[in-house]
Amino acid sequence: MFSEFLQYLFTGITIGATYALIALGFTLIYNASHVINFAQGEFLMIGGMATVSLTAMGVPMLLAVVLAVVLAGVLGIALQRLAIAPAKNADVVTLIIITIGASIFIRGLAQLVWGKEYHVMPNFSSDEPIQIFGAVLNSQSLWVLGVGAVLVAVLVYFFTRTLTGKAILATSMNKDAARLVGIRTQVVLMLAFM
Repeated sequence: MFSEFLQYLFTGITIGATYALIALGFTLIYNASHVINFAQGEFLMIGGMATVSLTAMGVPMLLAVVLAVVLAGVLGIALQRLAIAPAKNADVVTLIIITIGASIFIRGLAQLVWGKEYHVMPNFSSDEPIQIFGAVLNSQSLWVLGVGAVLVAVLVYFFTRTLTGKAILATSMNKDAARLVGIRTQVVLMLAFM
Protein backbone atom coordinates (compact mmCIF):
# COMPACT_ATOMS: atom_id res chain seq x y z
CA MET A 1 0.00 0.00 0.00
CA PHE A 2 2.71 2.50 1.00
CA SER A 3 4.86 1.50 -1.99
CA GLU A 4 1.88 2.11 -4.32
CA PHE A 5 1.36 5.55 -2.78
CA LEU A 6 5.05 6.37 -3.26
CA GLN A 7 4.94 5.16 -6.85
CA TYR A 8 1.97 7.41 -7.63
CA LEU A 9 3.67 10.28 -5.80
CA PHE A 10 6.92 9.92 -7.76
CA THR A 11 5.08 9.65 -11.07
CA GLY A 12 2.77 12.55 -10.25
CA ILE A 13 5.60 14.85 -9.21
CA THR A 14 7.58 14.04 -12.37
CA ILE A 15 4.63 14.59 -14.69
CA GLY A 16 3.63 17.70 -12.73
CA ALA A 17 7.13 19.15 -13.13
CA THR A 18 6.92 18.61 -16.88
CA TYR A 19 3.52 20.32 -17.02
CA ALA A 20 4.86 23.16 -14.87
CA LEU A 21 7.61 23.84 -17.42
CA ILE A 22 5.02 23.92 -20.21
CA ALA A 23 2.86 26.24 -18.10
CA LEU A 24 5.82 28.59 -17.70
CA GLY A 25 5.91 28.90 -21.49
CA PHE A 26 2.16 29.56 -21.64
CA THR A 27 2.26 32.24 -18.96
CA LEU A 28 5.37 33.92 -20.34
CA ILE A 29 3.79 34.33 -23.76
CA TYR A 30 0.36 35.25 -22.41
CA ASN A 31 1.70 37.86 -19.98
CA ALA A 32 3.83 39.54 -22.63
CA SER A 33 1.38 39.42 -25.54
CA HIS A 34 -2.06 38.52 -24.09
CA VAL A 35 -2.17 35.71 -26.66
CA ILE A 36 -2.86 32.13 -25.62
CA ASN A 37 -0.37 30.10 -27.64
CA PHE A 38 -2.14 26.85 -28.48
CA ALA A 39 1.00 25.72 -30.34
CA GLN A 40 2.99 25.55 -27.07
CA GLY A 41 2.75 21.76 -26.87
CA GLU A 42 3.99 21.45 -30.45
CA PHE A 43 7.07 23.50 -29.61
CA LEU A 44 7.78 21.07 -26.78
CA MET A 45 7.29 18.17 -29.20
CA ILE A 46 9.63 19.76 -31.77
CA GLY A 47 12.31 20.10 -29.11
CA GLY A 48 11.96 16.48 -28.06
CA MET A 49 11.84 15.08 -31.59
CA ALA A 50 14.79 17.20 -32.71
CA THR A 51 16.77 15.89 -29.74
CA VAL A 52 15.90 12.30 -30.68
CA SER A 53 16.91 12.89 -34.31
CA LEU A 54 20.16 14.64 -33.45
CA THR A 55 21.24 11.96 -30.98
CA ALA A 56 20.41 9.30 -33.60
CA MET A 57 22.77 11.13 -35.99
CA GLY A 58 25.56 10.84 -33.42
CA VAL A 59 25.40 14.32 -31.90
CA PRO A 60 26.31 14.24 -28.18
CA MET A 61 23.25 14.41 -25.92
CA LEU A 62 23.98 17.80 -24.33
CA LEU A 63 24.68 19.45 -27.69
CA ALA A 64 21.55 17.83 -29.16
CA VAL A 65 19.42 19.27 -26.35
CA VAL A 66 20.90 22.75 -26.83
CA LEU A 67 20.39 22.62 -30.61
CA ALA A 68 16.80 21.39 -30.15
CA VAL A 69 16.05 24.26 -27.77
CA VAL A 70 17.51 26.70 -30.29
CA LEU A 71 15.36 25.17 -33.05
CA ALA A 72 12.20 25.48 -30.92
CA GLY A 73 13.15 29.09 -30.11
CA VAL A 74 13.64 29.93 -33.78
CA LEU A 75 10.23 28.42 -34.57
CA GLY A 76 8.71 30.52 -31.77
CA ILE A 77 10.25 33.65 -33.28
CA ALA A 78 8.95 32.64 -36.71
CA LEU A 79 5.43 32.19 -35.34
CA GLN A 80 5.53 35.59 -33.68
CA ARG A 81 7.10 37.46 -36.63
CA LEU A 82 5.20 35.75 -39.46
CA ALA A 83 1.76 35.16 -37.94
CA ILE A 84 1.19 37.07 -34.69
CA ALA A 85 2.94 40.40 -35.45
CA PRO A 86 1.13 41.00 -38.78
CA ALA A 87 -2.18 40.51 -36.94
CA LYS A 88 -1.27 42.71 -33.97
CA ASN A 89 -4.47 44.77 -34.15
CA ALA A 90 -6.69 41.70 -34.51
CA ASP A 91 -9.05 40.64 -31.76
CA VAL A 92 -8.13 37.88 -29.32
CA VAL A 93 -10.21 35.22 -31.07
CA THR A 94 -8.31 35.78 -34.34
CA LEU A 95 -4.97 35.44 -32.55
CA ILE A 96 -6.15 32.25 -30.85
CA ILE A 97 -7.20 30.83 -34.23
CA ILE A 98 -3.76 31.71 -35.63
CA THR A 99 -2.04 29.75 -32.87
CA ILE A 100 -4.42 26.81 -33.34
CA GLY A 101 -3.59 26.86 -37.05
CA ALA A 102 0.11 26.95 -36.22
CA SER A 103 -0.39 23.98 -33.91
CA ILE A 104 -2.08 21.94 -36.65
CA PHE A 105 0.59 22.94 -39.18
CA ILE A 106 3.51 22.04 -36.91
CA ARG A 107 1.90 18.73 -35.91
CA GLY A 108 1.33 17.79 -39.56
CA LEU A 109 4.87 18.80 -40.51
CA ALA A 110 6.27 16.75 -37.61
CA GLN A 111 4.31 13.69 -38.78
CA LEU A 112 5.81 14.10 -42.24
CA VAL A 113 9.34 14.38 -40.88
CA TRP A 114 9.25 11.87 -37.99
CA GLY A 115 6.23 9.71 -38.73
CA LYS A 116 3.57 8.62 -36.25
CA GLU A 117 5.48 5.89 -34.43
CA TYR A 118 7.00 6.21 -30.99
CA HIS A 119 10.60 7.37 -30.67
CA VAL A 120 12.86 6.57 -27.75
CA MET A 121 15.72 8.61 -26.40
CA PRO A 122 18.39 7.15 -24.14
CA ASN A 123 18.44 8.17 -20.48
CA PHE A 124 20.70 11.03 -19.51
CA SER A 125 22.37 8.88 -16.90
CA SER A 126 21.85 5.38 -15.54
CA ASP A 127 19.20 3.04 -16.93
CA GLU A 128 19.03 1.38 -13.53
CA PRO A 129 15.92 2.43 -11.57
CA ILE A 130 16.19 3.57 -7.97
CA GLN A 131 14.20 1.49 -5.44
CA ILE A 132 12.70 3.46 -2.53
CA PHE A 133 10.48 1.52 -0.08
CA GLY A 134 9.25 -0.75 -2.88
CA ALA A 135 8.53 2.09 -5.32
CA VAL A 136 10.60 2.61 -8.46
CA LEU A 137 12.07 6.00 -9.35
CA ASN A 138 13.67 6.39 -12.75
CA SER A 139 16.85 8.47 -12.81
CA GLN A 140 15.25 10.45 -15.65
CA SER A 141 12.69 11.74 -13.14
CA LEU A 142 15.47 13.24 -11.06
CA TRP A 143 16.78 15.01 -14.16
CA VAL A 144 13.31 16.41 -14.90
CA LEU A 145 12.94 17.71 -11.34
CA GLY A 146 16.47 19.12 -11.19
CA VAL A 147 16.37 20.86 -14.56
CA GLY A 148 12.87 22.17 -13.81
CA ALA A 149 14.01 23.66 -10.49
CA VAL A 150 17.07 25.25 -12.11
CA LEU A 151 14.97 26.74 -14.91
CA VAL A 152 12.49 28.22 -12.44
CA ALA A 153 15.35 29.75 -10.42
CA VAL A 154 16.96 31.15 -13.57
CA LEU A 155 13.63 32.67 -14.69
CA VAL A 156 13.07 34.27 -11.28
CA TYR A 157 16.54 35.78 -11.47
CA PHE A 158 15.97 36.84 -15.09
CA PHE A 159 12.70 38.65 -14.34
CA THR A 160 13.83 40.32 -11.12
CA ARG A 161 17.46 41.18 -11.84
CA THR A 162 17.94 41.77 -15.58
CA LEU A 163 16.92 44.73 -17.72
CA THR A 164 15.42 42.46 -20.39
CA GLY A 165 13.36 40.58 -17.81
CA LYS A 166 12.06 43.82 -16.37
CA ALA A 167 11.24 45.02 -19.90
CA ILE A 168 9.16 41.88 -20.45
CA LEU A 169 7.36 42.46 -17.13
CA ALA A 170 6.73 46.12 -18.01
CA THR A 171 5.35 45.12 -21.41
CA SER A 172 3.06 42.56 -19.79
CA MET A 173 1.71 45.12 -17.36
CA ASN A 174 1.12 47.97 -19.81
CA LYS A 175 2.33 47.73 -23.40
CA ASP A 176 1.63 51.40 -24.20
CA ALA A 177 3.45 52.71 -21.13
CA ALA A 178 6.38 50.39 -21.84
CA ARG A 179 6.57 51.74 -25.38
CA LEU A 180 6.49 55.34 -24.08
CA VAL A 181 9.53 54.77 -21.85
CA GLY A 182 11.53 53.38 -24.77
CA ILE A 183 10.99 49.63 -24.50
CA ARG A 184 10.82 48.03 -27.93
CA THR A 185 7.70 45.99 -27.31
CA GLN A 186 7.90 44.04 -30.60
CA VAL A 187 11.35 42.78 -29.58
CA VAL A 188 9.98 41.88 -26.15
CA LEU A 189 7.11 39.94 -27.73
CA MET A 190 9.57 38.13 -29.99
CA LEU A 191 11.68 37.19 -26.96
CA ALA A 192 8.60 35.90 -25.13
CA PHE A 193 7.67 33.62 -28.05
CA MET A 194 11.28 32.47 -28.29
